Amino acid sequence: MRYSGKFGYAESTETTPGVMEDVITERDYIGDVVQRTEAFTLADSVLPQYRTTTSVSVLSDGVLAENYKDLRYISYMGANWSVSSAVYQFPRLIVYIGDRYNGPLPEDVPDGPP
Repeated sequence: MRYSGKFGYAESTETTPGVMEDVITERDYIGDVVQRTEAFTLADSVLPQYRTTTSVSVLSDGVLAENYKDLRYISYMGANWSVSSAVYQFPRLIVYIGDRYNGPLPEDVPDGPP
């Protein structure tokens, strides 16, 4: 199955003296869904928790090769998923996803004056 979506990278920046925040940048990638595994966990809750161990393989570019350690999430099937691990096998990067991502997203940049 083919993959087309966004990868979200984090860069720690100092917003005020002594306060660091992750600034997210997104880039588009295409590749293949290598493995798709889905599971429902019935821990001590009424609603099951959804997890996946899906892996996505994309061709690496210069940005991905240098920053894959800063990868926070990928978009897949209409949602953002946290990266549980990544394997860099030149020229490809294989990304394994797990839970839904609930962290910071990139700020919307306005197109121009209103």
